[in-house]
Amino acid sequence: MEVKSPLTTGGMIIAFAVITGIVIGLLFGALGTLVALILIPVVIFLVLYLIWAPHGIFAFFLEEGYAKIIMEGNSFYDMHIKRKGKYLIDNYDVVDEGSIWPRKKLPFTIFGMVPYLWPFRKVYTYNQRWVKFKDGVKEKREEVLDHVIIMPYVYGVEVRAAETLGKIPIDIMMEVETEIFNPYKAMFQIKDWNAAMTSWVEGASRDFVSKNTYEQIIRGELSESLKEHIIEKVGKTLKQYGVKINNMAVIQVVPSNIEYEKATQQRIIEERKKEATIVKAEADAQKEAIARMGSALQMVASATGQTVEKLNKELEANPSALHTKYKEQFTVAMDLVNRNMAIDGKAYFEMKMPSNTSGSGGGTDFSNMMGAIIAANKIIEQQKKEPSKSDPPSSKGEKVYTRQEIDDLIAWGKKQRKQ
Repeated sequence: MEVKSPLTTGGMIIAFAVITGIVIGLLFGALGTLVALILIPVVIFLVLYLIWAPHGIFAFFLEEGYAKIIMEGNSFYDMHIKRKGKYLIDNYDVVDEGSIWPRKKLPFTIFGMVPYLWPFRKVYTYNQRWVKFKDGVKEKREEVLDHVIIMPYVYGVEVRAAETLGKIPIDIMMEVETEIFNPYKAMFQIKDWNAAMTSWVEGASRDFVSKNTYEQIIRGELSESLKEHIIEKVGKTLKQYGVKINNMAVIQVVPSNIEYEKATQQRIIEERKKEATIVKAEADAQKEAIARMGSALQMVASATGQTVEKLNKELEANPSALHTKYKEQFTVAMDLVNRNMAIDGKAYFEMKMPSNTSGSGGGTDFSNMMGAIIAANKIIEQQKKEPSKSDPPSSKGEKVYTRQEIDDLIAWGKKQRKQ
């Protein structure tokens, strides 16, 4: 079944209403004529409002964020817009409310409909092609539009096989947010502003990529620089045609060659594994060092007949005083800790006793070392209070020294220091 055009459908309805009105007038005289005179204009208005205006025939509706252009024959006649907080001025710039520029005359409207009725006028239509990215997938779109989008809108741009400084081809997906601030210039001073913008962005991207290395670009290190380069290079030219770039973002950068892509992915995986291994090794070593430092404090406590808690308090109150009081015990204990850590191969850092034990210099070094021991012991105590389900407290399975063993260790330490 053939679908009739809106113009034909509306014309047929109006013709039927006129014929019906004439028949009613003939049958019912003056009363019938009165009814016909009311019926026919009402039908014409309803056809205009419900059938023709939605298709831009003899009238149109202004929608938020759009501009409508009226042509007379093949020539521009007029333009109207609707956008909250904006208005049109005589040179067809879209400006903010409150600007100093005089407002262009507003169109006559009936219930939101703008009639133009003159049969030689029509709403301007044009074919628009553009790209959108959805979940990283390119979508090509094409549509015949009867409006100009004057609100910010995001278009996709894809650059294929752009060569880096080392001649490695890459593909780039970008989103560019544009805004038309002069619909007349965008529609009539350039053939296809969107196609031109896409071409210019592609050219600027290739220029940028050719001056940078594959590694820098593929890792996303230069995304912000690429954005600034495109806005600077393309934005200035685009403004001449009534369009500005508000923002842009790099969505994806991948090697054009599948072998390069596989090699890049494998390299990234290996580097991440290496980083994870280093982090784990450092964490394990630090954990071991903290446990050994806590053991040193426990050894001194056992050797001096003090409790760890009491030594902690003395350390926090006056480390230098404790240096003088238990210098020999701490020296031997720390020597033993360092030797054991070196033998086990798990040393995270080396703690040295000050070579100069007299004067302010030695006291300061000792204070720093004591601060580390205090911190380590607090960590150990906290771990004992809040044990991890997957990592039992380090105190389990640790060597518990007797008083005699501590004395023997101190004696052995003195002997080793003399050698």
